[in-house]
Amino acid sequence: MSDKLPNLIDPLLFAERRSILEGTLKVAVFERLSDLVLVTDTDVRIKVQFAKEGKRAVVFGTIETMLELECQSCLQALSWPVDLSFKLGVVSSLQEADQLEIDCEPLLFDGEKVSLTALIEDELLLALPDYPKHGYDCIGQRSSKDADFDDQNQSETNNPFSVLAKLKKTGE
Repeated sequence: MSDKLPNLIDPLLFAERRSILEGTLKVAVFERLSDLVLVTDTDVRIKVQFAKEGKRAVVFGTIETMLELECQSCLQALSWPVDLSFKLGVVSSLQEADQLEIDCEPLLFDGEKVSLTALIEDELLLALPDYPKHGYDCIGQRSSKDADFDDQNQSETNNPFSVLAKLKKTGE
């Protein structure tokens, strides 16, 4: 991790102290995320603040980075900007989680320290699209003649019902 950011945090203690953690991490430290991106040496800028809202401890912050994903249509690199804000309410049970405000997601805390890396990685994974693809027709890079020719050849050779179609036309 970075020199400024601790690996494990106690959200209740940090909320009592009204701590602020700010720094950068490389995408490579996020194991699950690094499997989904093409470039892992990108910086992720993080700012996490801890506070109290009434008796409840809350964790909120921002995450900014530029991830290189693989377009699922053309399989080429796709730059995906991430600029997100999050707010988590520290809870110890599912009943407490149900009582959170609408703008607050639950952070289940059982007394053990929480991994800051895992917390940030979860937020990044939630921000990724299910099907990353370019905002334009990236497959249309081939000429239309080549595409028509390939489609026609493929439909003739791979169509298992072509024999039936011939029988229907000829009547034999």
